[in-house]
Amino acid sequence: MNLYWLTQAAAYWALVLFLVPSKYIKKFLLFAFVAGFVYTWIVQLIAVNVLDLWHYRPDIFTIWGIPFFFVLSWFGVTLVYGYLLFKYPGYQLWTVIFFVSWALFMSLIAKNLGHVSMPDWSTAETFMFAIFSHILLLYIFKLMHNVKELGTKDDTIKFSLSALKNR
Repeated sequence: MNLYWLTQAAAYWALVLFLVPSKYIKKFLLFAFVAGFVYTWIVQLIAVNVLDLWHYRPDIFTIWGIPFFFVLSWFGVTLVYGYLLFKYPGYQLWTVIFFVSWALFMSLIAKNLGHVSMPDWSTAETFMFAIFSHILLLYIFKLMHNVKELGTKDDTIKFSLSALKNR
């Protein structure tokens, strides 16, 4: 029995409980559900069942070829993403870079372990789609929670780089 995605979901939700105070879990649950669960589910349905870009090894609970716990795990990750964007909006560039890297790294691990095969998709495409997705989710978060500090500004890159210098 393949428990990889169940284990990933448990680990990611443990991170949610460890990193995100409960009042923020409640506050950002709708964002995480829409941007993490629904968006991930739609992307997976299109990629797996419509475009046939990748395939998952059957899991303990797979629906339409997609492991349910894979989608559930990104629901949790998106909650952490939203919390960090809200709590540290001045570091949005670093937050996006971290989560894009996380998505890429976890995709490579799953692929190398044989939990997903990607005959018509590349690592470069994963990276580019992760950039698109995380910036899209940033703006969805900004709209849902009215965080004016998020998004493009004239000094976004300069401010983000100066944060490194000042440490």
